[in-house]
Amino acid sequence: MEENNILSEKLEIRNSIINFKNDVDVQKLQSLYFSKSFSEILSISRREISHSSFIAWLLDNKENHLLSFFTIQKFLEIIIVRCSTELEKKHPPFFNSVLTDNYSIKSVIIEKEKGLGKFGRLDIYAEILLLIDNTEQKVKLIIENKVESKENNDQTNGYYQYFNESKKENEIIFYIYLTAIPTLELDQLNEPECSCKNFTQINYQDLVDYLIEPALNQNISDKTKFILKEYLQSLSQPSLEDETTKQKQGLIMALGKEEKELLSNFWKKNEKLIMSAMYAISTDDTQDEEVRETTNKALNALTSSNRDYSTISLYLDENLIVSNFRKSDIGFYTVKLLDEKGLIDENIFNFLREDKSCNFQLIRTKQEVNTETELKKYRVNGKPELIYEGERYYVARNWGKVNGFDNTERLIEKITDKFPSIKYKRND
Repeated sequence: MEENNILSEKLEIRNSIINFKNDVDVQKLQSLYFSKSFSEILSISRREISHSSFIAWLLDNKENHLLSFFTIQKFLEIIIVRCSTELEKKHPPFFNSVLTDNYSIKSVIIEKEKGLGKFGRLDIYAEILLLIDNTEQKVKLIIENKVESKENNDQTNGYYQYFNESKKENEIIFYIYLTAIPTLELDQLNEPECSCKNFTQINYQDLVDYLIEPALNQNISDKTKFILKEYLQSLSQPSLEDETTKQKQGLIMALGKEEKELLSNFWKKNEKLIMSAMYAISTDDTQDEEVRETTNKALNALTSSNRDYSTISLYLDENLIVSNFRKSDIGFYTVKLLDEKGLIDENIFNFLREDKSCNFQLIRTKQEVNTETELKKYRVNGKPELIYEGERYYVARNWGKVNGFDNTERLIEKITDKFPSIKYKRND
């Protein structure tokens, strides 16, 4: 009997490998990851100065990408998404105008490696002249870029001192700390990782989501499209070691939407095969001890977890709206659907505000999220998930089994009772 089970498992693994080799998503991923971007060929894919140069090129309306002011507008949107409530309160006309696109840009000046005397060199400096309600408003962007390295010699405090001392009354200065930290980690930060806490931290994924991918949807030349896609590829390519020092580095700086979907599907289709490979590596004495131990820890974390990994699909009038999302996102996708279909009036808004199906208020403003526990339940450092009458709201993510009860059932019952045309389907 045991011999038959072993044979059956071997056949299953062999079939999984054959299916893996013939899978369309796998072939698409292979075409992405088995080819090198120009920056990889030149061994500069993780050099900060190379990324700073590209970003400066992209933000400059006078460059040959022909995107005009589009990229600097999108960068300003990243700032209003990521910045603190205190900054928003200081400059409400600016924030409101950027949020509603009720402004124009008169000029943009971009400098890279700007010399600041004893304070060193700033990676990227931008000076923007806006017109808001027929009034000129100068905005300066002080951008410090970190790819793999950490801050040196208290740089950010020096930059803040340099620009703050010469700041004019009618100027707005945003201090930006750009890193390759994953978005989930960035959303959990209570303050920027740099020494000067007056900086706003953003990441490369923000650049991809809010700037580069939207730019690809513009009417741009084939050359510009090629350059942007090449840069996207360089961000998403795993960098297992630094090209010059040969030291181990971080893996991926950012992912495009298509790659995220491909990789998620890759995991769903090949989870058992991947875990079998991990087991083989963790027990292979020809592997480095560190590799074996790390793989074993990851495998134990995956196999010992009691979490429910089932997903949910959302329908409206029998039409599929969102498929296979995690339970933790049920509130977000529900609110998003109601908002996009124009179903949120004053009564529905109050209904959403009063809902506490997950033991937390379903939607809150950034100012209403205060404790460390609350900050883990609302992604207040990300893009607003609902804007109602000019106010920005974020959706709670505390869904799943609590004390043995699945609280998603409570929300599903309330929503389907209120909106009979909305249906939820649980997936295994």
